[in-house]
Amino acid sequence: MNTTDTGTSPVTLNNSSLTLLTLSLPPRQADAITDWLLEQGLPGFSSWIGWGHSNRIGHLSISEQIQGKQNRTFVSLHLSDSQCREVIENLHLAFSGFDIHYWVEALLASGSLNSQ
Repeated sequence: MNTTDTGTSPVTLNNSSLTLLTLSLPPRQADAITDWLLEQGLPGFSSWIGWGHSNRIGHLSISEQIQGKQNRTFVSLHLSDSQCREVIENLHLAFSGFDIHYWVEALLASGSLNSQ
């Protein structure tokens, strides 16, 4: 591992191939997805409510079309490349009818700022 300076910074850059997988889904589907993720033995994840903005009018209710946004639940997980591929493949198999959008980003650093 490389530190960002001479070792005085709490930020450590990982040379491993970690990814950040983020899922975007309707809130009504969130419990099923988060329950499934908990059953997979993964180290943990974060979730939050936000807005999705899209030009896919067919996926929006009349109210959402007027507002120009859709309420979404977002879930993010730190995973290895292979775990990430496996989770995406298994989500596709288990929830093929769900409205799940995802993206994967390289994760340069992660950790706790609390030394306890």
